[in-house]
Amino acid sequence: MLFTLPFVANLLLSLNRFGPLSCLKSFVPMTLQTIFKKNNAVPCCVLLAIVLSGCGKTAPQPAPETSPAKPAAQASPTPSSNDMEAGAALLRILNTAHRSGGIMLRGECGVLGVTEAYRMKTPVTSEPLDKALQEVSGQYQNIYWRESPASGVRVADSDIKARLLRLKLREFRVIEDREPDAVMAALWRTPEVTAFLHRNHIHFLHRATTAKKAISPPMIVEIKNATVADILDRIAAGYRQDPPKVWLYRECDDKKETLVDVTMK
Repeated sequence: MLFTLPFVANLLLSLNRFGPLSCLKSFVPMTLQTIFKKNNAVPCCVLLAIVLSGCGKTAPQPAPETSPAKPAAQASPTPSSNDMEAGAALLRILNTAHRSGGIMLRGECGVLGVTEAYRMKTPVTSEPLDKALQEVSGQYQNIYWRESPASGVRVADSDIKARLLRLKLREFRVIEDREPDAVMAALWRTPEVTAFLHRNHIHFLHRATTAKKAISPPMIVEIKNATVADILDRIAAGYRQDPPKVWLYRECDDKKETLVDVTMK
């Protein structure tokens, strides 16, 4: 295509009215009279045609980098509402087998006192006794058990110290016909126990005792040179119920103190 000098001059002037073109910035500054001399007319027309053909094209944009998708964070497993507290499951196992005894477990310190630290997946096997207790030990390797004629079935947690249960009293005697909490309250008031609790910074979860009679005639517990655990066994046996009473001991450490909760059901 041929371009005449007047056509090229008018074209540049019309383009200039729309503002400076970025693609024309590479031109060497010259006046129109210098550009359109006759001996430069042809080269300028060719150069202008090349520049105009490039102005309509935009530089290709680099494709945005995409980072690999991150896997979604997995939620930590939460206990199911159908799970059972290990203490309640062990109590059911002993009641089903008509066994007396004691259960010692590590607890967790909370606003309401000592709460359960272990949970059992339901359904929980209740019998036979050996199989049921083996399933508990299979789920929690630190929980073990043994049985003897004197103490019945003892289920223990190796993660707790339970020093109070090993405390030996020279003598303990009580005559009581109320619920177990009243009988155990007499045990906690003995001089040996109160001194031990103060010395080792151990605190009990306070429970209200009731005046309601539970047995008749009253039980008489008299024992010498026995540990607290042995005394609890004797108290449980004194109710002569079927299924027999079972005591549950739980403790947790809260800073420099140990919180203890003992129940009998």
